[in-house]
Amino acid sequence: MYLLNRSASRGYQFYFGFPLGCQLISNNVMPDSNKLKKYVCTYPFTYLDVQPTSQWVCCPSWAPTNLRASYKPINFTENLLTNWKSPIAQDIRRSMIDGSYDHCNHKICPSINQLTGSDKIPHNFITKEEFQNRYEIRSVDDLDKFQNKPKEILFGFDRSCNLRCPSCRPGLVPNDDTDSEQYKIKLFILNQIETHFAESATKLSITGSGDPFYSKIYRDYLINFDSSKYPNLEEIQIITNGILLNQKMFESLKARPYIKTIEISVDAGTQHTYENVTRLGGDWKRLLKNIQYLSTQASIKKMIFSMVVSQHNYTEMLPFYKIIANIFKNSKIQFRINFRQHVFWKAGALSIQEVKNISIFDRSHPDLLKFIDQLMLVKDLPNVGHNFHYLFNGKHTISRDTLGDASSIEVQ
Repeated sequence: MYLLNRSASRGYQFYFGFPLGCQLISNNVMPDSNKLKKYVCTYPFTYLDVQPTSQWVCCPSWAPTNLRASYKPINFTENLLTNWKSPIAQDIRRSMIDGSYDHCNHKICPSINQLTGSDKIPHNFITKEEFQNRYEIRSVDDLDKFQNKPKEILFGFDRSCNLRCPSCRPGLVPNDDTDSEQYKIKLFILNQIETHFAESATKLSITGSGDPFYSKIYRDYLINFDSSKYPNLEEIQIITNGILLNQKMFESLKARPYIKTIEISVDAGTQHTYENVTRLGGDWKRLLKNIQYLSTQASIKKMIFSMVVSQHNYTEMLPFYKIIANIFKNSKIQFRINFRQHVFWKAGALSIQEVKNISIFDRSHPDLLKFIDQLMLVKDLPNVGHNFHYLFNGKHTISRDTLGDASSIEVQ
């Protein structure tokens, strides 16, 4: 338990073991990493992200180990199944079994954040006993028995997008000419996915790299979707900026009956920030109109809205939440809002130092306390997820009068 002294003029003077001019009441500030020895993340056993120069068994920011061991572009001779079974892939799986998670970024991964920094168990983690029963793998030595193919495939091999968000690209990434080698390579990758993984796939996620409705290869795939190639498919998750996903587009998709989840990246709670800072090329009013339409579609079971948080938009977390909650107040669709750390991407427009400068959630950032005040307004609201658990000490329920004149804040 901690006590954080608070004054009306300075706000928090101390935060979870990191001195900002106040006395530490307890030294027990580290998340419970022992939990990692008790649970296994299933992603490396079920999930594959295919990009033009890499393959991953998790989000590259969360588990940054490329299965290919090379960033040279995938060529016409490559076999994606071989990469899935590679020694690198097996070593990542080993780290899940032995509990070291040494291929993972423990700060950024929201699941590790949640597991070690709260009393909740992420959906992709199961107990060691359940894992052993499900996969018949009792130890690292049994990994050679693992022959399963991935059940979830993320299409990340086309970066074409109608927006130029600084967080992930320095400018507009247009579609390739259909006669170009780059476009033919993407068709080859798609064919590889269908050849090796279509039969085992229960879920497809399109896309983590650009926009599926601006991308010609993804758009054509969804419009002309052939479900006969995917006998076990249960769901398609669309990941989009939402600008092009209007009624006409949605109704044109043969894949529509399988589209159960739609995730829209927004990164703002106001029109100004959306159009001028975080989502360059975006149209705020068009986006909200499309979201309003999608909220009425009975075939959709879940919608996720994501906000990559930085110094540019952290004060808009609560306004963002209120906008989405208001749209869905009469909808039967389940919605969720995820707040995530802005991280450095090599493909993005910002340098490592520039990202560090706006990482207001970092313990060394001079405005950390301002961020904490804003986080406290949203973190316990219904349907909210975040990866800022590392700022808390496991049991992170905080009792306080957020707007009152309390002289101390108790962290339970």
